[in-house]
Amino acid sequence: MVLLLLLLFTAGTLHAQRIEAVVTTDLRTLPLDRQDKLRDFKEKVEHYLNAYNWTNDPWNTIVYLDVQLILEDMSTSAEERYKGQIVISNKYDMQLSDKRWRFAYQSTDILNHDENVMNSFTSMLDYFVYIILGMEFDKWSSLGGTDYFLKAKNIAEQSKFGLGRYIEGWDRRLEQITYLTSQQHLPFREMVDYYFYGLSLVKEDNAKARQFIGKAVEMLDKIVSKEPDNEYAKMFLNAHYIEMVEVFRRAQDKTPLRTLMVIDPVHAQVYRNIIEK
Repeated sequence: MVLLLLLLFTAGTLHAQRIEAVVTTDLRTLPLDRQDKLRDFKEKVEHYLNAYNWTNDPWNTIVYLDVQLILEDMSTSAEERYKGQIVISNKYDMQLSDKRWRFAYQSTDILNHDENVMNSFTSMLDYFVYIILGMEFDKWSSLGGTDYFLKAKNIAEQSKFGLGRYIEGWDRRLEQITYLTSQQHLPFREMVDYYFYGLSLVKEDNAKARQFIGKAVEMLDKIVSKEPDNEYAKMFLNAHYIEMVEVFRRAQDKTPLRTLMVIDPVHAQVYRNIIEK
């Protein structure tokens, strides 16, 4: 079990801020001529994501992204247009998706980063990358992801009014990032900081690690009590329940696991098995 915990810790808790993305595309619904035109689409998107310095991270360390893009054709005789779905995850504890994406994309386009220019295709990629980075930076310092969330919010605000026929979905995205930067979401972001600080101590000071992770569970309990359907809390629990079980498996005080049984009923039996041993 200790080995399992160490593997989980190593895989998920590095200072992860440089992008290394793997892109998969589903173009099967497109006409064959469109599929042929987009034969290098995956590589161009990967280069756009991986070749850019998204942060000033002095460690030059990596956040691994899995990006799935599903395209449907909406082209006219004058313009190549698409309806898209994006699913983006960090392969560890975050996954975001959006089905309301409309964009123009010419097969001859060169994808460039320019934060002063709104683009119906690249602005969507930028928006979700900055949200993922915001969530990652929140793990390493208190509210450390704020600058990246604000970048995402700026993109959403400009896109909601500045993308003409391609504004569909940006009202919802602005609501999303407004929530992520709100006082209402602040307790969750603070909880994440406590949790990952505790997780970083597992190998050197298990008692102190339990103290901080136990505090994070208390904070999570308050969050779920106020917002039982909080999607970010559910995502967090689904990703980290095994880690928390391992942290408290041999603890004399299993109060955090009893709390988790209540706020995470999906995995209640897992917690119960440890408590009743």
